[in-house]
Amino acid sequence: MTTWPDERIPIWVEPAAGESLDSWLEAYSRRLSTSMPEFLQFLGLRGARLNHMLRCLTEHERQVLSRRTGLSSDRLTAMTLEPWDGLAVTIDRQTRRLIRPPLWRHSGNKTRYCPRCLGESTARWQLSWRLPWSFACTRHKLLLLDRCPKCGQPPLVHGYRRLRDIAPGTCLYGTGSANAILCGYFLPHAEAALLPSRSLILDAQHEVNTDVLGTASAPGPVRQRGQELAVLARSALHGLLTHLTHAPIAVRDVLAECGGALPELTSGDAHSTAVGTAIARIALHRQQDDSDAVFTWLMATSRSRRVNNYPTSWLSEWVPAGPRVTSRALAAVAPELTWIAQLRFGTTTSAPAWPTLSDEDVQRRAARLPAILWPSWTMRLLPRLPDSVFRMSGIRRTCAALLLMPGTTWDYSQATRFLGNQGKFPRDVFDSTLRRHGPADLAAALVLLARALDSHPAPIDYARRRATFSEATINFDLDAYQNCCRQQAMRAGPVQIERMRWRLLRLLLGADPGTSSRTPTWCTELPRHLNDKLKEFLFDQAAENLRSHGITEPVSWQPPSTWIDTAAWPGANSNSIDNHTLSTMMAAGHPLKDIAKTLRVSVDHIHLHIEATGIGVSPPLFPSRPRSRGRQIPRQGLLAPDKLQHLYQEKQLSLMKIAKLANCSHSTVRKALHEAEIPCREQISTHPILPTMVSREWLEREYIHKGRTTLDIAHELGFHRNTVTKNLKRWGISRHPNGLFLNPFASLDTPLSSDMKKVSRTKNCLPRLRHLLQLPGHRNLSTAAASLGVQPGTLRHQLRSLEATLEFTLITRTNPLSSTSAGAQFLAEAQRLIDLLKAEPSTPSRFSAVSTP
Repeated sequence: MTTWPDERIPIWVEPAAGESLDSWLEAYSRRLSTSMPEFLQFLGLRGARLNHMLRCLTEHERQVLSRRTGLSSDRLTAMTLEPWDGLAVTIDRQTRRLIRPPLWRHSGNKTRYCPRCLGESTARWQLSWRLPWSFACTRHKLLLLDRCPKCGQPPLVHGYRRLRDIAPGTCLYGTGSANAILCGYFLPHAEAALLPSRSLILDAQHEVNTDVLGTASAPGPVRQRGQELAVLARSALHGLLTHLTHAPIAVRDVLAECGGALPELTSGDAHSTAVGTAIARIALHRQQDDSDAVFTWLMATSRSRRVNNYPTSWLSEWVPAGPRVTSRALAAVAPELTWIAQLRFGTTTSAPAWPTLSDEDVQRRAARLPAILWPSWTMRLLPRLPDSVFRMSGIRRTCAALLLMPGTTWDYSQATRFLGNQGKFPRDVFDSTLRRHGPADLAAALVLLARALDSHPAPIDYARRRATFSEATINFDLDAYQNCCRQQAMRAGPVQIERMRWRLLRLLLGADPGTSSRTPTWCTELPRHLNDKLKEFLFDQAAENLRSHGITEPVSWQPPSTWIDTAAWPGANSNSIDNHTLSTMMAAGHPLKDIAKTLRVSVDHIHLHIEATGIGVSPPLFPSRPRSRGRQIPRQGLLAPDKLQHLYQEKQLSLMKIAKLANCSHSTVRKALHEAEIPCREQISTHPILPTMVSREWLEREYIHKGRTTLDIAHELGFHRNTVTKNLKRWGISRHPNGLFLNPFASLDTPLSSDMKKVSRTKNCLPRLRHLLQLPGHRNLSTAAASLGVQPGTLRHQLRSLEATLEFTLITRTNPLSSTSAGAQFLAEAQRLIDLLKAEPSTPSRFSAVSTP
């Protein structure tokens, strides 16, 4: 015989499976023929509120209920909403109030019901009916009801009157006050929508019961699955009201199961929840035939609600759905994104993702990254760099800044400044060079490398090195360097010392010192001539600098290629280059173009490979022949000894006139005279005088007012430009300031406006004016550049230079391009002057020899 404690109620009422706490206590009070307030007082919970207890129990309430009823604490907790806090409901633990739910509007303060379940269980209310995810009864295949058919109010689970004469399952609305009129409708008789046996709504409810409401699942996956369904369900409800005519067949089938009536967007009832969840489930199950069609329809409905049609603006609504949904949506809109956006969202990879990294995450990635990209990774990522090695460093700085953008909200300017660089994104370079060779492959490789930097440890903290080392803080052992140079029979002058210090700082930083995007010319040649002794000296100096600051890191490091599992790189793999062939050909003196052609890579890849591997030049295979002194090839043409003697001694031509006839410089003519042993004529005066027909007024008019250069005047008179310069000084004519160039309109004898005078003395005046005249009417500067056959960046620079000189705007950047009122007057004058130049046959030939193309 079982002996119960004295405190336990001798009458036992077993809770039904899945029953809520308030329903069980209501059944207990009925069994004892008492009201709910009296029953709670009898239990020892005087003043307790049943709605609060349903949400979560205090420790005192849990102990009292367990002691008085014999039900365990775990079973009591399972009968409350506490296990679903943060998943389906949100409970304020201080006040035990239900606040804004995480997903649906239905918060748990009210309950839904299945009339057949109420009738079969004698009005035992299920806890799941209070959760927003319960919208259908899978046992009876009915859509749950939200309200009483008679009074239209949400049903009450318990009342405050004695319910001895009221049948279980009766609508208790009105029992909260002694004077209220009781509804009294018998809820098990309510009519609910019957769902078909193979119902999409029932399938959705089965999946929700397992993946969202199943207590055995981990909170993270449960919350994630709920967010996916809720976000797409809300989008589906919006779409039904605005784009029903374009909805796929599966969407119409779901709506037909509920009688064809459109759900109310703001009601949050079982009908709306069922329709939205069923449609969302179809969109998420990619193995279903209609999944892609429904998902595309949901994306179209979300886009139509936004004024800004750019994909990332309306996809922000889907971010709460989690990474799987946003990844699928980003992959669908990838062709519409800019290249920078594709890099930011990783749409060129198999796993696009919405940016979620914080500033601390970006700073952590930047600490593992030098200011310019590692040379071996530059080889792998870039298929072909610009032809000039001066821009290689700028491209590498750009790639380093771009590596900070995947998965973040940082823009290019913010990223490049954080790495200590400067400058805008070189869009012209990427458009003209990199985008011709698989921009998607480059973006994918950058994204994968950025993600690898986040997940792999790096032995070097580049952020610390950038903050520690500079030109003023590095230590360079000058005595050790000079001793090393003496042993190698090498010069150790100021220039060599300065360059070695630059190389040392570059080795410590892993990047070119400073913010300039151009690497010095000598830097591209120095690695080929540094022998092993000098390389070892630099390495030891770098290690000593690290030790002096207490830094225990390797001097240099590059991420291994195994960080990214890819079958083919956009560029060239450093491991595929034959180092022996490279070293041998460099030692033999072969040009880099021939070496690159032999190794089937570009010249830029050769430079990068030398920097990455530190490969040196092998000793020459054969001794070089001694160079003989003197000129080996005799002069030919007008500089041949006999012809030169005839022109210089017999015809008495000046050096400048002979140089003009031979198309060379006067110094070359002087060397040819020395080689032919022809004595130079003695100068009559140390201050050459111009011909008598050239007066001071003529020289001042040609030089000052017309803007001609001394070289142009000297060519016309047949003298050296120094002769003209000295006579300008003799007559007190002020010289042009530095930076002025030949006026192409000097020979027209036409007055120029003040604006045209400013422009006429600038570099490349005539070509720039010709380009300027062609701009109006084009769609933009890029199309105009393509029509003129120049680079867009060159055309933009020319236009900015002209407008900076004139200090007003010439061309408005509209579509199409048009001239301003002031610009129209200037263009008209420029067109008139160019037409006059065309009509004068002698002028172009004279100016073409001295003007810059």
